[in-house]
Amino acid sequence: MSKVHIVTDSSICLPTRHPAYRFPVTIAPIRISGDLQTIEDDSDLPPAELAAFFDSCDTFPSANPPSAETFRRIYENLRQETDQILSIHSSGAMCSIVAEAEKASQHYLGRSSIQVIDSKTLSIGLGLIVQAAVEAAERNRNLEDCVRIVRGMIPRVYAVFFLEDLSYLDQNGMITRSQAILGNMLGIIAFLTMEDGQIIPMEKVRSRPRAIEKMVEFVSEFSTVQHIAILKNGAASRDEVTQLSDRLQSLHPTTPLTLHTYGPSTATCIGPRSLGVIVLEAEEDFS
Repeated sequence: MSKVHIVTDSSICLPTRHPAYRFPVTIAPIRISGDLQTIEDDSDLPPAELAAFFDSCDTFPSANPPSAETFRRIYENLRQETDQILSIHSSGAMCSIVAEAEKASQHYLGRSSIQVIDSKTLSIGLGLIVQAAVEAAERNRNLEDCVRIVRGMIPRVYAVFFLEDLSYLDQNGMITRSQAILGNMLGIIAFLTMEDGQIIPMEKVRSRPRAIEKMVEFVSEFSTVQHIAILKNGAASRDEVTQLSDRLQSLHPTTPLTLHTYGPSTATCIGPRSLGVIVLEAEEDFS
């Protein structure tokens, strides 16, 4: 039996690039449409360019997921190499990428084993899940085992963000336009979390230091953590990120902590000037 091949999408940030080089991962492209320009989703896009692209748009940029036909071509090509495909994607509640992948997979029912999974997260959260799937595939685990590992991880991935421009909450239907305008006038910062793949406003704070304090409080609630990742952009100062990193590392001194710049598709959800933390909770040890 051939090895499992992993498919994901370009919203992904990997904790390290090494796994993707050791084992093939196919990345389906997401494109971001502005008023006059369309760009590829790319977490390596410099933060200044990301902010400039968003600032140049009179209307909010939108993420355009790969079509079912694009996924069908990807799956068709991979069927020449393997009969086991695991397609793991960013939250289906945020865009239609999971629906498009599922639509394409129906074409191969009874001919190939293609499993589409909604990670219910984004960016580095997706990356942590994909990395685990890659490592399982490298160990020659079959598709059923890889799916079980991935599904077991999804409930253990948590995310929080803070957002200064409340217009993005209005754009994504989380608050009214009048609330966004008033909040921006008052300098309100929204503290957000992800629940079942959706970004949910939790509370309001009045300063970036207080928002960072809320992130530290959030991470302090976990007794055992497998990985901590900070998602940043060009608006976060080096001192701010360093302070957050040091405080989170002091809570979990032996836990890997990585720093990532998020890409355009994540920015369509939380804006180009947010700061976030994603936590992978450790598995319970029943031994």
